[in-house]
Amino acid sequence: MTLKLSIVTPSFNQGRFLEETILSVLNQGYESLEYIVIDGGSTDESVEIIKRYQDRLAYWVSEKDRGQVHAINKGLERVTGDVFAFINSDDIYFPGTFKAVMNYFASHPESKWICGETKLFGEGHETKLVKTVVPKSAAYCLAWEYKAPQPGHFWKPEILGSGFEERWNYDFDHDMYVRLLLNGHKCEYLPFQMAGYRLHEVSKTVAEGHRQVEEFDRIAEFYETKLEGSDRRWCRATRFLRLSYAASDAGRKLEAAKWLTRALAIHPESLMNRPFWGCLRRLATA
Repeated sequence: MTLKLSIVTPSFNQGRFLEETILSVLNQGYESLEYIVIDGGSTDESVEIIKRYQDRLAYWVSEKDRGQVHAINKGLERVTGDVFAFINSDDIYFPGTFKAVMNYFASHPESKWICGETKLFGEGHETKLVKTVVPKSAAYCLAWEYKAPQPGHFWKPEILGSGFEERWNYDFDHDMYVRLLLNGHKCEYLPFQMAGYRLHEVSKTVAEGHRQVEEFDRIAEFYETKLEGSDRRWCRATRFLRLSYAASDAGRKLEAAKWLTRALAIHPESLMNRPFWGCLRRLATA
């Protein structure tokens, strides 16, 4: 039996990129596809573009919502497929992705979550392959030791529960990884270039990258109490190292030294790791 794939695209005023995203899904040629587009009431050409392909969509809507995370969850509620992923309206899938993903799930029926390679691209930005390092544990994830951009992730819908947390506006995908890992799920690596993550002047990564970092630390602090022993110490120490580096960047050397000292006191093993020495060098040159 052929597995069914459900893809959701959340969108709002991304008309200049939306058609390329839609075509990157539809042109995969995967027959058992359920494609859902959730538009937040765009005022640009987005609705016109969506209508152009509406006969090939399982569902679409354009109405005011609470933002990106709400839109993804609205789509997830309608999903009926065996496998789920979401692709933002400025990103793309590369040819052959759906075939590679669904073949993997078909031949590994016990798998619930996989991740492949993603390329960063965009006008004025270097095209660069992000060599995937999957999140191996919640602590590994919270210590920012993984590299696995969201467009390369595919899940069995049943492990996602009620969906993504709206409280996190920037790192809701990261929060999901942590929750899945805490619940005992494993992310498996598929060595295939799956998707392109577009960088542009109004993308969150470019325009609000500092807020993503700040939210990442709030998520780390939120989950620290759910970790135990050395994992909790590691998570907290890496958070302190990030605070030290940020303070050094801002020229606050005393504060940077305080956070660096606290990190070392909590997790002396940090002496063996590159982040500690990077923070120390940054402090020395601040």
